[in-house]
Amino acid sequence: MKDIKPLLEKYLEIVDSKQNQENKKYWENADEPYLAERWRGRSARKQNTPFTMAMDIAGYSKVLDINCVDYYTKAEDQLYHQLQYAIWEFENLKCQRSFDKTVFISFGSTFMASMFGAKINYLLGQAPWFDEKAHLLKEKSDILKIKPLDFYHSGLCEKAHAFYETMCKLTEGYDIEVMFPVSLRSPFSLALMLRGFSEILIDSFEDKAFFNDLMRLITNYLKQYAKERADFLGTPIDKFKLFNDEIAAPMVSPQMYEELILPYETELSEFSNGVSYWHSCGNTSELYESICKVPNLQMMHIGPWSDVAKAADVFSKTDLSLEICINSVEDVYEMDETQMREKLMSIKNACDGGQVSGAGGWIRDI
Repeated sequence: MKDIKPLLEKYLEIVDSKQNQENKKYWENADEPYLAERWRGRSARKQNTPFTMAMDIAGYSKVLDINCVDYYTKAEDQLYHQLQYAIWEFENLKCQRSFDKTVFISFGSTFMASMFGAKINYLLGQAPWFDEKAHLLKEKSDILKIKPLDFYHSGLCEKAHAFYETMCKLTEGYDIEVMFPVSLRSPFSLALMLRGFSEILIDSFEDKAFFNDLMRLITNYLKQYAKERADFLGTPIDKFKLFNDEIAAPMVSPQMYEELILPYETELSEFSNGVSYWHSCGNTSELYESICKVPNLQMMHIGPWSDVAKAADVFSKTDLSLEICINSVEDVYEMDETQMREKLMSIKNACDGGQVSGAGGWIRDI
């Protein structure tokens, strides 16, 4: 068994360090637990906004020799390596990243899909993923086979509780809070995982009744999980995070989003008193006006293929923050210092012109 105590002590030193306390001042949500591998901050500044850098687990696995299968199946390994790469980030990535006194439980993007019965594959060198060759809803009638949510036993729920118990024991005596996993994927993202990409898009045209039945089922699941998680922990219901990588042009039009997706995201926002984060790495430029209609949205991800200037203009009408992501290959590896500076200045100028509240930068991978 790995010796976790030195890492816990080192991590707490980082959290209490002068540098981390200075970094916290950059973010209005510095005291909110981040609950996933990559921390995301809402800038507290309208000028000279901060930036963060991070890698996903595939990157950390190479840098720190992490066995990803063990990371997602063994609580001790996840805690050890989570602390290990947080320490590595602090020591090596010179940005305004903020750390707090929490550790989290993660099963990647497929945690909620597993609760419906989706088959999950554990992969070498990367996060788990659902079995794309064995979609749960091969036939529409298969929706009737989905069992009610069991917060303690459905899919990876049982493993989540086991991880929680183990991590709480391993951190006992330290000023560390273990965060029970939240749902991250949006209703549409989960519908795609369960039904298949081509199939769910065809359903959106040919069988809107089935599409809505599936979105209703998923939304009810997400609300029930959020409620039972809050009851289990004795805390308020967390604001939803809507990871929507499957929503991008040209696959999803503004009309499709507003008619078939937005009503369910609105319902989730009203249920949890807001959405803390809306994400898609795809091109969402044509959807900005529609996404603005999600009530009480706090932060919007602007991916490297989306129009930053347009985002600055559209979202300047709101009080939400923008998380602006650059392309790690085209904007970093393939550029010299002058070109990188020009890229960053173009982002700054676009946001300053739009008076975006709390625009911040994020480099996805380094």
